[in-house]
Amino acid sequence: MKKIHALLLFLSFSAFSYSQVILSLDDDTAYIDSIVNYTKNVKSDSIKSLNSFRLAKLFLMVQDVKSYKEYLEQANRLKTKFPFIKDAALYYNAYSFAEKGDLEGYEKALLEANEKLKKYRYKEAYRLRAIVLQNYGILQQHKNKENAYMRLLVNEAIPIAKKSGDYELISGLSKAVAIIFMNNNEREKAAEYLDQAQKYIESTTKKSATLAESKMETYIINAENLVELKHFYDAKSILDKAFEILKDYPESNLNDSYFYSEGIYYAKQNKHTEALMSFDKGIKSSARHNNLVALNRLKFAEYEVLFKLKNYDRAKSNIEYLITNTPFIVDKKNYYKELSKVYNATKEYSKAYYYSNKYNVINDSLNDAKLKNEIVELEAKYKKAESEKKISLLQSENEKAVLQVNNNRLNSMLFAVLSFLLFLTVLFLWSWNNYQKKLSFQKEVNHKQELDVLENEKKLSISNALIQGEEIERKRIARDLHDGLGSMLSGLKMHLNLADRENKENNPNINEMLNDSIKELRNISQNLMPESLMKLGLEHALKDLCASYSNSETVIELQYLIKKTSVPEHFKVTIFRIIQELLNNSLKYAKATQILVSCSQNKDVYFITVEDNGIGFNVEHAQKREGMGLRNIKNRVAFLNGKLEIDSVINKGTSTYIELKV
Repeated sequence: MKKIHALLLFLSFSAFSYSQVILSLDDDTAYIDSIVNYTKNVKSDSIKSLNSFRLAKLFLMVQDVKSYKEYLEQANRLKTKFPFIKDAALYYNAYSFAEKGDLEGYEKALLEANEKLKKYRYKEAYRLRAIVLQNYGILQQHKNKENAYMRLLVNEAIPIAKKSGDYELISGLSKAVAIIFMNNNEREKAAEYLDQAQKYIESTTKKSATLAESKMETYIINAENLVELKHFYDAKSILDKAFEILKDYPESNLNDSYFYSEGIYYAKQNKHTEALMSFDKGIKSSARHNNLVALNRLKFAEYEVLFKLKNYDRAKSNIEYLITNTPFIVDKKNYYKELSKVYNATKEYSKAYYYSNKYNVINDSLNDAKLKNEIVELEAKYKKAESEKKISLLQSENEKAVLQVNNNRLNSMLFAVLSFLLFLTVLFLWSWNNYQKKLSFQKEVNHKQELDVLENEKKLSISNALIQGEEIERKRIARDLHDGLGSMLSGLKMHLNLADRENKENNPNINEMLNDSIKELRNISQNLMPESLMKLGLEHALKDLCASYSNSETVIELQYLIKKTSVPEHFKVTIFRIIQELLNNSLKYAKATQILVSCSQNKDVYFITVEDNGIGFNVEHAQKREGMGLRNIKNRVAFLNGKLEIDSVINKGTSTYIELKV
């Protein structure tokens, strides 16, 4: 009989219980009507659809089937254009399964809604997911999986609710965890979560239709738990907070649970007269509101005090009332036991035995573990109506408040514009004069920058033309040397060979000198325009180049990492010249013993890396002096819209990295 019957805001399943009590400090009819009118008049289909879902949920709780179906149909008709509302609709439409008693379908719909809403990072999506997980957890509790319900609340629902920034929601979920601990008599753990729930609800600044009720409910449950822990001073402080608000609302159904907490506060301190006065007020309030759960709790708490005072007639009357008016067999079993105690105290042993026997018969037919879970299930069902109505009121109130704030902000902005219009006109004229001066100055700066850009482009164009002209001239000279002078020298060699046969003694060195001349001519022609580049391609030309530059003191290694390339011919020549110039620099200045040349390509970017172990040089100093070799490399890289980076360390070598757009 110590179970907590708290009116949680998020227990959607409980809407179908035998009794419905919606927490209220005042009449919300006008507020509900305002939501209905707003939904009818709003032009936005998205807002109309979302509000229609919320109204459908609200009318389902109060069992207005006609209005429920009307708004649900309207919401589903308008949702098609809005992906988020389509996914949120899975949650709202899930109630149709619960309404039919199809708990398996209800559970699947909740899981699908949670999965669909995971992809959104809206605060509203986080808020809905927290509520969905809470409802799914309640289903697990009904399956005797209270630990699973607890894990869902602590590990998923509460962290997700915190992302929504809805403090009232976080408070309600923390309160749900606390109630699980209270029902299992783990009061210290419950106190931790109730303390969190109270801090969050007191920190809430966002107005809602349920904020005041949520705060009151948190105070009352927290006070009750503190009483059970015998923290009477703290409990009295919280009860006083609640009373300061409730005294202005004597007709509020929150008085039902308030007077219960106040009554046990006095009863635990053996202040029986004050306790009975509080219980009496609570019983009258619960009867007015037809709040059967609260009424039964109060009747039983009053019975315990009456039994202590040995007022057995009134105590018996309370127990007989409870036996008659409770629908739960588990509760009736306990009431039979208590009635047996009363008759035993009045020495009516036959009746005491009769009710003790009834208790034993029922007790033997029930399993204790199943009994505990059945109580939790029935209590959860009982809370459905009040929780669903309040969450709908909360959502609608939030939207109405946002619209009101926006309207107020718009009015303030219009007033400010009108108030400062004259001032802005004067300020504009003054600023315009300054702006014209700055604009004129900026135009001069821009013009100078454009001239600099044109000059750089002209220099680059001239460099490109020089490079192209140089390559054309190289080809011509190489061809002339090879075809003209080369042919002549070859013919001369043939004649000399004939003469040599006749006069070997007179011309012993002519053939050798002529061979050297032809070899030197071929080297010059090769340097001007490699024949292998024209006939066999860039890879073979680079291999020949590295081989020809290698000697007994310097080893040059080529890594050509391109299987197939589509580089144009004139680009190949430029790449060859860049590598040739870099090798010349390494051999001439670096005194390197090892040189690595690497070529690779990724799509339209060609990568060149040349590394040596030479003496290195000061890069900044070299760039300032910029000799002919470095200038030629820079011009050729710029010609291919490339990037050049040189990294050199004294006595440790030089690395050159080039990226070319081909």
